[in-house]
Amino acid sequence: MPLPRRQFPRGIGSAEAASRPLPALEVRRQRIYEALHALGPASVAALARALRDPDPRMRRDAAVALDVVGGGWWHFPDGGPKLDLRPALPALLAALEDPDPSVRAWAAQDVSNMGSAAATAVPRLRAMLHRPDAQSRGSAGRALGYLGSAASAALPDLRGALEDSSPAVRRAAFDAIARIHRADARGEPAPAGEERRRR
Repeated sequence: MPLPRRQFPRGIGSAEAASRPLPALEVRRQRIYEALHALGPASVAALARALRDPDPRMRRDAAVALDVVGGGWWHFPDGGPKLDLRPALPALLAALEDPDPSVRAWAAQDVSNMGSAAATAVPRLRAMLHRPDAQSRGSAGRALGYLGSAASAALPDLRGALEDSSPAVRRAAFDAIARIHRADARGEPAPAGEERRRR
């Protein structure tokens, strides 16, 4: 499925936009995400398995769905909290090395949703900072920032990324360095689920 349109936070958006009917595909997508959220931990396990599917589109869709149910930015009708993605971490670690750059990028986003609980991802995110595609490098930089102090070992790689040919990668590296330093100064990791700039 195409990528989700980010929902407005509650109370934001024009009356005109709110009154317009959603396209059928968007309605279908929202129903799928609502069903996955209602399944709770079982959906996280199923989506983790889907990250190993031979079809790269399925792997990407699974990684996107994990971000929706576990990222804390999608507002579900039941008002329920975001789902705990930690059981999917082993599959996400493998997805950080996926041959498809979109799968790698969304897997990095999913890892960042876990904050310091995903500290074991730091070596793979550091490796992603040296990938040939800017999408992977930028996603890795953003994710490292959200791991807080757990990503301190990546600071030399992030400083190197300040000279990257891509402005988006340079910005992601700059933001990540600032987040890690703030977390170090507080003596705590960056909180998971904090609102972030999206791709």
